[in-house]
Amino acid sequence: MKKVTKNNILKYIDMKKEYEITQNSSLLEEINNFTNEVINKDKHYYHKLYSYNLSKEQLKYCL
Repeated sequence: MKKVTKNNILKYIDMKKEYEITQNSSLLEEINNFTNEVINKDKHYYHKLYSYNLSKEQLKYCL
């Protein structure tokens, strides 16, 4: 996952949901890495979330 795309965001949401259940430290590292390296560097992240028409539940994992 190197860009903020709809597929990557859906994968990111799934990873965060799985982490809530498993508390897997390697998964947390992957989540943090994506957040730091991709999301934080994308100036249009929030606009993209809006354009992907995600549900409220999905958005809560993205914010």
